[in-house]
Amino acid sequence: MATVEFRQASRIYDPSRPPAVSRVSLDIADGEFLVLVGPSGCGKSTTLRMLAGLEPVDEGQIFIDGVDVTETRPRDRDVAMVFQSYALYPNMTARQNMAFALQNAKVDKATINERVDFAAKMLELEDLIDKKPAAMSGGQRQRVAMGRAIVRQPKVFLMDEPLSNLDAKLRVSTRAQIMQLQRELGTTTVYVTHDQTEAMTMGDRVCVLKKGILQQVDTPANLYDNPGNTFVATFIGSPAMTLIENVPFIEGRAVGGRGHALDYYMPRELAAKVRGDRVIVGVRPENWEIVGVNQPGAEYGLPVHVDIVEHLGSELYIYGHRQEQADELIAVRGDRITVKVERGVEVDQGDTVYLRPIEGGSVFFDPETEINYDYL
Repeated sequence: MATVEFRQASRIYDPSRPPAVSRVSLDIADGEFLVLVGPSGCGKSTTLRMLAGLEPVDEGQIFIDGVDVTETRPRDRDVAMVFQSYALYPNMTARQNMAFALQNAKVDKATINERVDFAAKMLELEDLIDKKPAAMSGGQRQRVAMGRAIVRQPKVFLMDEPLSNLDAKLRVSTRAQIMQLQRELGTTTVYVTHDQTEAMTMGDRVCVLKKGILQQVDTPANLYDNPGNTFVATFIGSPAMTLIENVPFIEGRAVGGRGHALDYYMPRELAAKVRGDRVIVGVRPENWEIVGVNQPGAEYGLPVHVDIVEHLGSELYIYGHRQEQADELIAVRGDRITVKVERGVEVDQGDTVYLRPIEGGSVFFDPETEINYDYL
């Protein structure tokens, strides 16, 4: 177990182009499960490989347990990596695959057998211990790959999208297994994924990257409820947050709709930070209230035409576009509003629903920087 620290660490492939990883500063606590998440090409796997020593650090430093490992060879960093492709030796059994690194390190046979048996029991691989990868399913191979990392008893586990080759049902069960495993071992873990659902359910904290630049590091709950900027707001959460641009800011209030009858309930402490007459407002699907279907309610509601109805078993979402153009400057980013429909409300494709944001359910961003006012 160990702490990990990135100090202004960068990876630059081509000096004429922006860095793949740009000045990342990050502290990872002893025993923490940190998830790196972001779209393809954002630098998350490169960041992980820099920590492993598989990519050089062109600027800055990386520390493991307070020791500068920036120039240390991968084999001397005491980290173990689980790859997306499993990377098992096809001619070896599960036991041989897990024992291979320990044999190379000249660990005595009794210790090797003890560690392999311990990992096999923890990962429920006893029945597969003498089988080769060709006789295993994808999930079983991934467990062998994790067992190979566990037997080394490293200071840090590094996992690079280990579940991406598995089917949806197996991903869920293996995800739970990895979480339980990490809690039992207490080993510091850095996990890379492009799946924000994985990130939100697995990480103690989540680090969001975009184009090699760290956007926000926080707990899953804070990332969801109080995203640092509009990118995090739309990337974290499924379905995504609706962003409404150029919402009028009048006398300390963010308002919209005909006659400014729609109040987004902007807190006073945030209103004091606004310097212009427009703001960006973000509303999660569950933070809209439907006050009328096909006819206005008792109070004003934003009219939205329902384009798609999505049934997810226990939940129902609708996707629509704003009908009223009372203020031509107001625009919905992506021209789509997403609403989670409460039980008992009947809505069909083609209907018009009338919406109001619930009090305390909106997030407010500066239109110039697109940063959440709460962080300014």
